[in-house]
Amino acid sequence: MSRRALVAALCLSVAVVAAGCAAPGGSGDSAPTLTATDATDANALIRAHTETLRSNSFTARSKTTARDANGTFRVVTTQTWRVDPGRPVRASATRTHAVVGDAPDRYEQRPDEVTAWRRGNETTVRVESGNDSRVHAVALLNSSVRLNQALHRQLLYGLSASRNATVENVTRNGTRLYRVRAELNDTHVSSNASMTLLVDPEGYVRQVETTRTVAYRSGPRVVTRTVRFSRIGETRVERPPWA
Repeated sequence: MSRRALVAALCLSVAVVAAGCAAPGGSGDSAPTLTATDATDANALIRAHTETLRSNSFTARSKTTARDANGTFRVVTTQTWRVDPGRPVRASATRTHAVVGDAPDRYEQRPDEVTAWRRGNETTVRVESGNDSRVHAVALLNSSVRLNQALHRQLLYGLSASRNATVENVTRNGTRLYRVRAELNDTHVSSNASMTLLVDPEGYVRQVETTRTVAYRSGPRVVTRTVRFSRIGETRVERPPWA
């Protein structure tokens, strides 16, 4: 083999190895993008999470449960985002809610389902209530398919107000993860707050759980939320037939 061919082969080998190290969902044998220390640093965590998911398609699922302190009602809101951050950005988001018990009227009046679709900066929303369905265009800033919202950056930033944060190594389906547990500082509207995260060393958060007691005018409510990120690099986002 000539010297030029040998150099080219070595360069190709290095490129292939580097690509394998960078791709999410690998074996975890290579040096991690995130260290255990990074996993408890809100800024480092959000930066790695954002950079990883801005170059890979992903699915995010959220479940939020709010119940009053007396246990007279419970409101459960579920949301799913499917995002392909390529150009043009394509994304869909669906939100539903269920009410159990004697909840305030405003919860009962919410639509059964709201679905948003985005291609580039164009967004369309379908609102379903009972047998009625309405479709209309909306401004991107008023829609639920913004990338930062799907990434849940604001939720993750709550880690910056943590105390007594601990991190440990755990294994899920053969993959090594960091589990971060933290108590959060009280604010003028919330107390008894805590956060638990499962962080993939390859650069993104797999799951975040939060719980807190929130002060409402009608009385305190316990709010719990779980967000899971999955199908990294494998999520397909297709235009719905109504858009």
